[in-house]
Amino acid sequence: MREDATRKAQQLEVTLAAAGPSAATLTVDAPALGSGGEHVPRRRAQEPPRSGPPSRTARPPRKAERVARRVARKVTAAASLLFIGSLLVVTSLPAQAVQVPNGLDPAIAQLEPEAQSLGTVAAEPSALLARDDVAVRDPLASARLTPAELAELQAVADSERPGPAYGGQPAFPRVWSMLDTGFVQTPFPGVAQMPISSGFGFRPGGFHGGTDIPFPPGQEIRPIANGVVSAVYQGDTPGGGGYAVWIDHNINGQFVQSWYPHMTAGSIRVEVGQVVDINTVVGQVGSTGRSTGPHLHLELKNSDYVSFDPILWLKSREMDLESRY
Repeated sequence: MREDATRKAQQLEVTLAAAGPSAATLTVDAPALGSGGEHVPRRRAQEPPRSGPPSRTARPPRKAERVARRVARKVTAAASLLFIGSLLVVTSLPAQAVQVPNGLDPAIAQLEPEAQSLGTVAAEPSALLARDDVAVRDPLASARLTPAELAELQAVADSERPGPAYGGQPAFPRVWSMLDTGFVQTPFPGVAQMPISSGFGFRPGGFHGGTDIPFPPGQEIRPIANGVVSAVYQGDTPGGGGYAVWIDHNINGQFVQSWYPHMTAGSIRVEVGQVVDINTVVGQVGSTGRSTGPHLHLELKNSDYVSFDPILWLKSREMDLESRY
C-alpha cells in the first residue's frame, strides 16, 4: 500500500497559474511517503545565467510564486494523508484478512492452544468424567454395587460364621471390612421430605433411642448404607419392635448398626448374612410390635453400642435430607 501511495504521488500533475521566463518544476520526494517506495531524485528549478545584472523581467511574478507554493503545500498534504491512510489500513487488518485462503497461516497456527477433550477414564470403584487432570466423582454411583460385586461379597459372607448381633462388633467381620463406604442416605431416598412424629431423646414415658418416621403401610424401606444383615426378627420381639431387621455398616472404617423395627408382617425381604446395598429393599413400613400407628423407628448404634441421633447424624453427613432419585 505504501508503494501504491508513492506511485499515486508521482502521477500528480501540477499546473501553475502563470508561466515565467523560467518555469518552476515541482517535485515530490517519494521516500517522505514511507520506506519501500521508488526513490525520485529532487530537481531544482532552472535558474537564469548570472552573467550580468539580473533583469527584473527574469523573475516570475510574485502571484505565480504564491500559487506554486500553495499548490505544493496541497500536494504534500495529500501525499501525507495517503501515507497515513496506508498505515491505518495495514495495521488495522486482522490476521485472518491476510490469511491463506485454503488454510491456516503457519505463524498463526503456532499460537493456537492445544485442544482439550472430555472422556471417561477407568477409576475405582466407578467410571469418572474427566477433563485433563480434573475428575468429578459421583458418590451415589460409587455406592451402588453391581450384581458381580454383590455376588463376590456374598461369597465371602457365606464363608463366615456369624457372630452376635449385639455388642458393637460386626457379626460378619471379613465381609464388613470389605464394605467400607462414605455414602449414607435416609431409609426413604425416593421421598422429597421425611416427616417425623417423635424425635430422638427424652419424652414422656422415658428415653427414645431413635426417630419415628410415619408413613402409610407398604412404604418400602432401604438401608442407610451398604452393609450386611446381622439380625432378622419375625414377630413382636425384641422389646416390642415387631418385625425388624438390623444391618451392620462400615462407614469410613467406623462401626454403625441400623435398626428397622415395626415392619409389616411378611414384608421382610432379607436374611441374616445377606449383603445389601443402597438399592436393596429391606421391607415395608407397618405397625407391628409395640406401636400406636404405622411408622419406622430408625435407630443407630455405634461401636460402644450406644444409640445416637440418626437425623442429626444424617444431616451432618448429607447436609440435607432431600430425595436422591
